[in-house]
Formats: sequence, structure tokens, C-alpha cells
Amino acid sequence: MSAETTKTVHEIRLTELEAGDAQGRRVVDANFDLIRDVKVRLTVAVGRCELTVKELFELKENSILTLDSGTREAVEVLLDGKVVARGMLVAVGDSFGVQISEVVPR
Repeated sequence: MSAETTKTVHEIRLTELEAGDAQGRRVVDANFDLIRDVKVRLTVAVGRCELTVKELFELKENSILTLDSGTREAVEVLLDGKVVARGMLVAVGDSFGVQISEVVPR
């Protein structure tokens, strides 16, 4: 024979709250100490081009792709694929940089 386990069931009553009733400290209240060391990846979109699949497969080393933007046009700064800022390409030593000229409102 198997021993039966007795379970006790208790009724609980929850207090219903309105949507704006949250009180206390915010988890993140403009204090970024919790996440300030989290690394994010920004991408700078210098330009785009459109080509056929045939043209894509014909690309070789030293092929040149003509982009849809000029050298003096603003570039887009993207965070997770979304534009967060725009700026101009600048030279920083032997590297490229972006001088932010506009922060895109969310």
C-alpha cells in the first residue's frame, strides 16, 4: 500500500491596486550605476548601395562599391539598428571618428 500525503489548501486574498499606485524607490531612477559598465555596440552607417545578386557574386578584392552618400554628408549612428544620432566623419589620428551633430529624439 502507498501512503497518502495530506495537503492543506489555504485561500489567499490579494489587494487590487490601481495602475498608478506604485510607491517607493524606482529600480532605475536616472542612476545608471547598475548598468554603466554594460557594453553596447554602436554602428556608424556611412552609406548604402543597392546591387543585384549577380553583382554581389561578381565582387572581388579591390572592387569598389559606390555609396549613396557623399563624403561631406552626415552619417547615422545606430544602436541596435535604430538611429540614435547623426554626425560628420572626422579623422582621429590614423582612424575615423564621428563628431556628433544631432541626437535623435526617441
